[in-house]
Amino acid sequence: MIKALAFIHKKLNLSQDAFKYYYEKNHAPLANSLLALEGYERNYIHNCKSPLFESLGSISIFKYKSSKSLEVIGEQMASDAGDTLRNDELNFMNVEKNFYLFTESNELSNETFKKKIFYLANTPAELIHLDGVNGIIKISDNLILDHENIVGVPEYGITKSCVAKDLNQLLKEYPKTIMTA
Repeated sequence: MIKALAFIHKKLNLSQDAFKYYYEKNHAPLANSLLALEGYERNYIHNCKSPLFESLGSISIFKYKSSKSLEVIGEQMASDAGDTLRNDELNFMNVEKNFYLFTESNELSNETFKKKIFYLANTPAELIHLDGVNGIIKISDNLILDHENIVGVPEYGITKSCVAKDLNQLLKEYPKTIMTA
């Protein structure tokens, strides 16, 4: 599976709640009406829990079963539909700060989680930094296909057995941790 992880930054002076509201009520329905999306997931950042990523609003995940599916989206984004979406992004995104990472992904868990953790791994050894932490389950390694500094973005689901003390300790030890819901 190919995943595009989109790191979407909020427009300056826009609250996280306003960002999420616009994304869910306007942009996501628009994208779903214009594009042939196979998988589209939005993970909203817990800013107070991710101080290194204050302007980040969402890590959105686009899933593609094949490179052909990705080509179809590319063609749609090169059309009027793409222009419409790009114009709408200006209403709530700080577009200049946004970036996308294309990954090769083997799903390790089919379970769905209301809360997730993403970790920016700069070395292969960092891909397993959070493995074994109480209360989280690895969903995918999300290995980056072409980036000079990031090798992967491991994705974890936060289980109901997770306690705040463990998450706070995790954030202290691994400041590149991004918590989402």
